[in-house]
Amino acid sequence: VEDTTDEMQELLKRVENGEDEVQEQLKRLEKGKVVPDLIKELKRRKLVTKEKVIWYSLKKGPEFVVKRKTLATDVTREHLKSGDWKDLEFKDYNYEAQGQPIAIGYSQPLLEVREAIQNIFLEMGFSEMPTNMFVESSFWNFDALFQPQQHPARDSHDTFFLKAPATTTQLPDDYLEKVKQVHQSGGYGSKGYGYDWKRDEAEKNLLRTHTTAVSARMLYKLAQEEHFAPNS
Repeated sequence: VEDTTDEMQELLKRVENGEDEVQEQLKRLEKGKVVPDLIKELKRRKLVTKEKVIWYSLKKGPEFVVKRKTLATDVTREHLKSGDWKDLEFKDYNYEAQGQPIAIGYSQPLLEVREAIQNIFLEMGFSEMPTNMFVESSFWNFDALFQPQQHPARDSHDTFFLKAPATTTQLPDDYLEKVKQVHQSGGYGSKGYGYDWKRDEAEKNLLRTHTTAVSARMLYKLAQEEHFAPNS
């Protein structure tokens, strides 16, 4: 009842039970009853907003455990002492795993020093000896360097003799005879070793044990030249 003037006014119901239609629409929408036209109207009136919701359903898998167990990767001394190795479960090997990257491409100080010294000698006119012949005869590897055939000094090398070809026939007979004489009876101020030097032993092929054998070959080769002169 509203008193605006001296007169009394009475407000009367137009319907018996009043219903809020918008409220009912929102309740139906909350229950999942979607009406496209209704949603458009509610969105226009900014009574509802559209949100994207992602939900997941999780179930126990075949390997589900309440407490995770650490798998072993190696058998240690402690495992063997305690006997735990009997109950260990090992992690599967991953054969596709990548190894640690190899550190390559770095400068090596010793190689730099060697190259610097090498360039000095090359600029002075020296030339390098060919060292790519890895199979050598016992003559150049030992006899030409005056190591006795029965001396233990030969055993100090990691010597591997060849089966095929087991021997060589490319030895200079004149120089071989001189080396033989020095071994047996001496010469050039030496008394020799005083033993029976055998050519068969000198002809045996082996994997070259040192590059000094190349030096012996080169000295003999240079001695055959009529005039020796350094390379320009």
